[in-house]
Amino acid sequence: MRSDIDEKQLIQRAIDGDQSAFRDLILIYQNYVYSICLSVLKVPMESEEAAQDTFIKVYKSIKTYNFTSKFSTWLYSIAYRTSIDYYRKRKRTEDIDSIDYFLVGTVNNTEAIIEKQELTSLIRMVLEDLGQEERSLITLFYLEEQSVKEMIEITGLQESNIKVKLFRARKKLYTLLSDKYSAFL
Repeated sequence: MRSDIDEKQLIQRAIDGDQSAFRDLILIYQNYVYSICLSVLKVPMESEEAAQDTFIKVYKSIKTYNFTSKFSTWLYSIAYRTSIDYYRKRKRTEDIDSIDYFLVGTVNNTEAIIEKQELTSLIRMVLEDLGQEERSLITLFYLEEQSVKEMIEITGLQESNIKVKLFRARKKLYTLLSDKYSAFL
């Protein structure tokens, strides 16, 4: 997107029923939606389903979008809630296999491969110890760079609640990383 004006025009065209405009919105936001789903669900295939379901919901409700908030915030709110629904339906202990998905790449250096494996193990251990809500809040704030205001719209939590939970999640993450990292020394 070249500018907010272009994006607003694209959104308006999608609201007016332009299928190609909606496809363009999917192309623009598909990675962001998937990453939100993955941050909650931690299972790539299930996250893909949740992302697809998110876009189906967006397609059905796009006429309700009223430009009072950023489109990305509105979209992320739908993605987050859809993922929470999937998570609640699953109601089982989740496997954290998605880290490998993000860390896969072409590495020709044996030392780099070993470092990547150690990093994967460290991240896996820490993420297993974080709760689903903590992972989601950390992902929204740090990885997706959402503001607290945007997080309020996405999660439905109050500002003070988000700040407290983020503080606690950061503290827990720091402690877990410190504990886990010292095991590698």
